[in-house]
Order: sequence, then C-alpha cells, then structure tokens
Amino acid sequence: MPKEKNRNIVVFITDEQPAYMTSCYGDEIARTPTMDRLSASGATFDHAYCASPICCPCRAAMMTSRHTHNIEVWDNASPLRSDWPTFAHTFRAAGYRTVLCGKMHFVGPDQLHGFEERWVPDIYPASMEWTRSNREGVAVNTGEQTIRSVTKAGHGETEDMLYDELVVRKAEEGLPGLLDDDRPFILVVSITGPHYPFMAPSPYWEMFKDTDVPLPLLPENFMETEHPSVQWTRKSGIFEELVSDEVCRTARRAIYGRMALADDHLKRVITTLEKQGAYDETIMAFFSDHGDMMGEHGLWYKNTAFEPSSRVPMIFSGPEIAQTRLKETVSLLDLGPTLAGLANIPPLDVPSDGRNLAPLLRGERNEETGCAIVENYGEAIHRGIRTIVQWPYKLNLCLRTPIELFNLEEDPDEWTNVAEEPRYAEIMQKLRSELEAATPDPERYDELRYQNEERRLALLAAIPENERPRWRDDWHETYRQTYGKDPIPKS
Repeated sequence: MPKEKNRNIVVFITDEQPAYMTSCYGDEIARTPTMDRLSASGATFDHAYCASPICCPCRAAMMTSRHTHNIEVWDNASPLRSDWPTFAHTFRAAGYRTVLCGKMHFVGPDQLHGFEERWVPDIYPASMEWTRSNREGVAVNTGEQTIRSVTKAGHGETEDMLYDELVVRKAEEGLPGLLDDDRPFILVVSITGPHYPFMAPSPYWEMFKDTDVPLPLLPENFMETEHPSVQWTRKSGIFEELVSDEVCRTARRAIYGRMALADDHLKRVITTLEKQGAYDETIMAFFSDHGDMMGEHGLWYKNTAFEPSSRVPMIFSGPEIAQTRLKETVSLLDLGPTLAGLANIPPLDVPSDGRNLAPLLRGERNEETGCAIVENYGEAIHRGIRTIVQWPYKLNLCLRTPIELFNLEEDPDEWTNVAEEPRYAEIMQKLRSELEAATPDPERYDELRYQNEERRLALLAAIPENERPRWRDDWHETYRQTYGKDPIPKS
C-alpha cells in the first residue's frame, strides 16, 4: 500500500486554450481568476509545449510520455494501442485509485488505458471515421474545422458546453467519495472548452460587450512568402482569404467567454476540494492539450508549429510546490514522470521521452535549458513537421521544404526565418542535431502515417455508415441519467 506521503492529485485539462490569451500569461482582457490563483500560489511554466498540435496524438503522447512517432498515433482518428503503458498505469500499479472524468479522445475499443474508472464517456468518436488520406497532398477538411466555423462565431449554447457541465458536475459529485476512500487517488477532469465552436453562452458573451478585442497584426502580402507547411494548413482549412475584422473580433470575443466559462469550471472543482477540507493537501496540475491560432498568421484552430498553436499553459500547485515562475522549456511529455515524482511513487520500468520536473517544482534543483519536441503528422499537413524548442529558439524541419529557425525573444510572432543568418549557425546546428537524434527517420514516419490512413479508410469502406458506432450515445445517456432530459442546447 502507498505510504501516507502519497498525495492525492487532481489534473484539470482544458482543450485548445491559447496560452497567450490567458490572464496569468499576460493577457489584459482575459478573465481567468481561478487560473490566476493557481499561478500565484504555485509554479507556472512560461515555455511549455504540446507533444503534437492536435488533440488525439497530443493526448496519447502525454499519457504515455512517448513521442508521436513512437506510439504511431498520427491524427484524430488514429488508435492508441492497449499495450502502451500510461501514467494511469503507473499510479494504479502504486495502489492509487485512477479516475478519468471527461474527454481524452482515445480512439479504439480501449477507453480506459490504465484508468480504473471513467465517470463520463468521451464526447469525440472512438471510431476511425474522421480519417482522410494525405499521401498525394493535404486533404481539405470536409468537417467543421474550416473558415465556415469561424464565420458562424457569436453567442449561444452548444452541445459541448452541456458536455462540460456534465463533466464538472460528475467531478463535484464524485470527489467526496474519492476523499473517503482508503486509497490515494488521481482524478483527471478534462473538459472541451475553450475549443471551438467560436460561441459563448450569453452571460459569458456579455462579460466582454464593452471590450475592444484586438486584431492580429499581419504584414502586407505575408502569404506570398509562407512556408509550404503553412500553405498546407491554409488550404486544408480554406483560409486562403482572411475573415473580416468583425468576424475575427467576434470569434476572439467568444473564446474569451469560453475561457471565462472554463475558469468557472475549474473553480467548481477547487471549491469542492475546499469544502471537503482537502484542497491544501491536494496536488493540482492545470494545462491545455494545445493552443489555437485565433487568427494569427491568418489561421484558425491548431495544426501548426507556431506559438499560438503549440505553446500551452501549464501550472502546478499544492504541498511542497514552490511559488515561482519558471523559464525552463518543458513539454506535456513530462507530465507523467512529474506527477509520479510529486506523488513519490516509482515510474514503470519502461522507456520514457519525458522528464521528471518534480525536483524543479519543489525547488530542489535549479532551472536548466530544457527542450520540447513537437511532432505533427496529423490533419492539415501533407508531410510531417518536427520541431524543437530551446527557449528562445525554435527549429522546424519538414522533408523537401526549407529549414526554419526563429528567435522567439526577438521575433515572438515568428515572421522572420533566420536559418540562413551566419550568427545563428552554431545554434541551428546544435538544435538540428538534437532534433534529428530524437526523430531520426522522417521518411519512415510519413510512410507509416500514410499506410495507417489507408488501412483505416479500407476498414471504414467495409462498414456501412448505419452500422458504425453511434459515438454520441454513451455520453448522451449519461447526461439523461444525470439530468433527466436530453442534452439539447438552448437556441
């Protein structure tokens, strides 16, 4: 049995939250007081990055602490094999009660991957129906992740907001029982906000009615010199033309509202812990799976190596965690080893691409340079993009395209590729060597990804649409059991 010093842990995950639009990361418009409170009382990472700028691959990599090319979860319809250990397995092996409440976007029949319980089924499909082929060129998105969704921005209620309400209510109801258990627990609460649609419920929309929402600063004719990978993303989302200033402000206002709503959801979880007298003894981890471009570079959603898409908020608070602001470059791959380190439990005896940051969080070691590797083989690109960040430098490699190097301190908006400048030759060689050592076979990764897409499309062709899993039914039924009605958004 775990010793008494094994702390309870609550992990709260938002979806597609732009770090740069969050108050504790410097945004003067955002209203995120609970996130600010966590930041003020705990350790905040200024340079934390996703493992992949798309939901399913990032979450699979985060859960396993393995790079995307190792686990071969390429896109949002790619399954995670059940023989990959996750941090949920680590905690369960140590005697913890492991609970998932909300979204994790596991594709395939295994919807637990080491969790002992799942209080709310996923909002997204466990089937492979979102598969598209990108071998011959980038596939244009046939779903909602295009300019069409941006132009629909405004106020109102959507189904995913009802899902988040269900997730938070189940967390509130379940926490007292976890605290009464003899075993320590790790509870992962994962909501879909502030992920698009670019809508906010009326109370949160009205919060920003008198706000002068800023527009992205876009240089004249900037699309003419774009990197091919950015052109692929633009084509996939039908972003060859910019949305109007009015639409851009409306969409951004909506996401500010959605972030305020997400902040209130986090507050409810913390309030439940406080009412039980458990908050001060509980380790809290807060982060998002990736960001959103929100009109920067004329793009929306994620799928790029740009900072708004790949950088994430990441905050830890709780017993023994120092109150500090950290500049070390870190990754969501570090989550599992760090949580195990904070809980004083041994990691599983398997390889890991993540680092244990617990000594840093406790003030037991000084900051290091650190690095984060971001891989993207998913939707909206034709060939895989591999990125390494060692603040303030970011290097992007993509086969058959120019190398990119950005100095994020001098060029935070990533407009100037300095890869050819002699003064950066040494740092470019260093970063390239490190990135190629970690991701040594990009031709193979692209081929594996294409073959994976093709196998999934072949399987889908054999299953008539009316026989495919009705993926909304599970959480709809949980909602009906909880509220006594169907999850129908208010018009």
